[in-house]
Amino acid sequence: MMYQSILNVNTDDDGQEIRVHGTFAYPVACYFDDMSRAKIISHWHAELELIFVTQGEVLVGAGQTEKILHAGDACFINANVLHDVRQVKSRAGVLKSIVFHPRFIGTREDIFWIKFLRPLIDDKRKEFIFFDAQRDSQIVSQTAAAWAAQAEELRGFEFDVRNFLSQVVREISSGGRGKIYSPTPAQLRDTERVKLMITFIEKNYAEDIKLEQIAAAAFISGIEANRCFKRTTGLPPKQFLIKYRILLAAERLRSTQQSISDVAAGCGFLDMSYFAKSFRDVFKTTPTDYRKNLEMI
Repeated sequence: MMYQSILNVNTDDDGQEIRVHGTFAYPVACYFDDMSRAKIISHWHAELELIFVTQGEVLVGAGQTEKILHAGDACFINANVLHDVRQVKSRAGVLKSIVFHPRFIGTREDIFWIKFLRPLIDDKRKEFIFFDAQRDSQIVSQTAAAWAAQAEELRGFEFDVRNFLSQVVREISSGGRGKIYSPTPAQLRDTERVKLMITFIEKNYAEDIKLEQIAAAAFISGIEANRCFKRTTGLPPKQFLIKYRILLAAERLRSTQQSISDVAAGCGFLDMSYFAKSFRDVFKTTPTDYRKNLEMI
């Protein structure tokens, strides 16, 4: 089954996403995103993720690494790595991604986990790996083939998907493909702090949150919170909070029949004019027109 991403919002007490990608028995899901419409905010999950670009360009951020992917390029994002995808100015691209739990390839008792998966997941140097369309064409084609098999769901597709993904994991584990972007100790520290602050935001977005409260979640000052948050996500905490609220509001406009004023209030906006302005800044349209356009699809 194919999905489109807007916002990952369901997290556990540690801020880790608990959205189910696929099912427990078959923990794989593929996503299709046109970045002129989709908004993927910073998040992390226990699954491994492969992304490849089919049109235009997209900016993928993983920790403090940012890389522009062009059509034909791909990348790997390791488990529990904070990441997001952004539009490249006005040159929005189209991407496909496949998210899969490591147990789809091997369980904790077998050789695949011991020899390949655990060393890969535990390797902080392999948080983000870039695959060039020409130089790494084999691994890009394997990623595309896994996505296509998953999306088409022909009889026995599960074998094909596992086979393609296993080949990708083998190549990544061997270190023979792609350009590895390794975080520094300082970047890893920033990422862990930002995870704590995002967790606080996700739990308290409907309240009147102050910068000092967000910073306190990571045991740092407001000044340092601004610095490390912007280094990691591209936004200071308060702007991230506003964007988070807007994307959550958009999701509720899509999935519920709540009035626009109730949606705004439930997402932490008490001033409707400010909500409308903030919504337009992100989606280039009003909340009312956004919902109307959805009804026409």
